[in-house]
Amino acid sequence: MATLLPTPEEMAHWDKLTIEEFGLSGKILMENASRAALYVLKKEFGPVRDASVIVFAGPGNNGGDAFALARHLVNQGARVLILHAKHETQYTDDSAYHLKLAITMGIPCSYLPEYELDVLPKIDLVVDGLLGTGFEGELRPIVQNWIKSINKVGKHSFVLSLDIPSGLNGTTGEPMPIAVKADLTVTFEEAKLGLFLPPAKGHVGKLVTSKIGIPRHIKDRNPVTHVALGPDLADLLHEPSTTMYKGVAGHLLVLGGSPGLTGAPMLAARAAFRSGAGLVSIACPKALTGAYGSFPEVMTLGLGTGENWSAECFDSLREQLPRYSAVVFGPGLGRTKGAAEFLERYLAEPHAKTLYDADALYLLARRPDLMEHLGPDTVLTPHPGEMANFFGVTAGEINLARARFARKFSFGHRVNLVLKGAATIIAGLEDPISISPFCAPNLAIAGSGDVLSGVIGSLMAQNHPPLTAAQIGVYWHGYAGALLATDFPYRGNTPLEIADYLPTALKEWKKCVQLKIS
Repeated sequence: MATLLPTPEEMAHWDKLTIEEFGLSGKILMENASRAALYVLKKEFGPVRDASVIVFAGPGNNGGDAFALARHLVNQGARVLILHAKHETQYTDDSAYHLKLAITMGIPCSYLPEYELDVLPKIDLVVDGLLGTGFEGELRPIVQNWIKSINKVGKHSFVLSLDIPSGLNGTTGEPMPIAVKADLTVTFEEAKLGLFLPPAKGHVGKLVTSKIGIPRHIKDRNPVTHVALGPDLADLLHEPSTTMYKGVAGHLLVLGGSPGLTGAPMLAARAAFRSGAGLVSIACPKALTGAYGSFPEVMTLGLGTGENWSAECFDSLREQLPRYSAVVFGPGLGRTKGAAEFLERYLAEPHAKTLYDADALYLLARRPDLMEHLGPDTVLTPHPGEMANFFGVTAGEINLARARFARKFSFGHRVNLVLKGAATIIAGLEDPISISPFCAPNLAIAGSGDVLSGVIGSLMAQNHPPLTAAQIGVYWHGYAGALLATDFPYRGNTPLEIADYLPTALKEWKKCVQLKIS
C-alpha cells in the first residue's frame, strides 16, 4: 500500500547490515547501483554511444557509484571524463576499488579542485555523483561552486543524479543552500525521505527507484519510520454491491456553519456524497438551516434557537448523535465564545469517530486541556498555521520540520493527524507515518480543506478505520487535484469543482492501478 521512505540514517543501517551481517560487499552494492543507473539512463536518455560525458565523483560512496558508472558508460561507447573531488591516492576501500578499475581502463581523470570549470566544453551528459544522502550541514563554498557549474552546464545538457541531487538534505529535501537540478534522479533500493518533500521538487527531475540487493529480511526487521502513499490504496475502495442501500453506505454529520460561513459545511457535505456516503446531514444553529434549502440532497438539523452557537445547542444534538456513523466537526464553525462552549460540551460526550477541522482546531489549540477527551478514532486535519497554534510556533517553523511535528503531536495525544499542504503528512498512533506524493497547485484554494474533510469523514462513515480513511482520502483528494490541472492548467477551479471531480478521479485512479497490474 505504500512506498518505503528511509531516512539517510535508516538507509545507512541497511547498508551496514547487508555488508557486515549478510556478507554482500560494498563493492558489489556499488556495482549493482551503477548498473541500475545505466539501465535507467539508457531508457530515459537514449543510446550513449558517442555521447560526451563528464562524471563528477565526490569524496565518499556516491563517488564510488560514479566511478563504476563511468566504466559502464565507456563500455557502451561513450566518451567520458571523470572529475574527482579527492586526490586519487586519498580514496579508500570500495570507492578506491572502482576508481582503480576506471583508471585501468584508461578513462581520463582530473582532480576537480584544479580543473578549470569555466571552460567546460559542450557536454551531452553530466553525471552528478558528488554527494549522497549522508551529506549534512551546509555546503562548503568550493562544493557550491561545483554545483553551480553543473547547473550551468545542465541548461544545455542532460543531468543524471545518483541517489540524490547533490546539495539536498536527505531528510528534509532542503537545498543546503543550493543543489543540483537534475533531469533524472536514480535513487537506490528505496526512495529517500527528502526526495518526496516539497523543497526537493525542483531538483529531482524524474525520480526512478532501482533495487541494488539489500535483502528483504533486513528491511523487514529494521522498518522505516516514513512511507509514501501508493496508488494501490484504491484496492480498498470496492465496487458497490448491486443490492446495497443508502443505510450501509454510512450517514455523515457535518457540524459547522455560522453567519457568513455557511458554505464550508456544504463543501464538506458535497464531498461526502461524491465520495460515496449514503446520507449526509448538516447540524448548525437553527436559524441558519434555511441557508441549505437549495441543496435538497443534504438534510439539516437545527440546534438551539438562534443563529449562533452556544452550549445549549448540544442539548438539541445529544440524543441524535448516535444515529450518525461519523462526524466532521468545524467547517465554518466560527471562533465565538458560544462555539467554544459548544465544543467543550461536545467533547464531554463526543462521537468516537469525529474529524476535527478548521475553527474546531483553533478552539482546541486555545483549550489544550480538552485534548484528553480525544480518542484513538479521532482525526485532526490542520494546515500548518493551525498546527502552529498547538505548538506556539510559526507556520514556517512547522513547514521546516513537518514530519517531526506531526509525529510528536499524533503520538503524544494518541490521535490520527493529517497535516495538510504540499506532500500532506498522515500520522497515526505509531510509525510509520505516511506522506502524500502529490503537490497539486489546484488544491491550494480556500475550501479545499473542507472538501478533504468531507472525503475522510465519508470514508469513516463507510466503516474504514480512521487512519486508513485519512490515507485514502488524502490520496484521492490529491489525485483529483492533479487531474484537475488538465482542465485548469493555470488553476482557477473552485473547491466545489474539486468535490465534483472526485468520482471521475476515482475512475481514472482505478484504471491506472488496473493497467499496472495487467
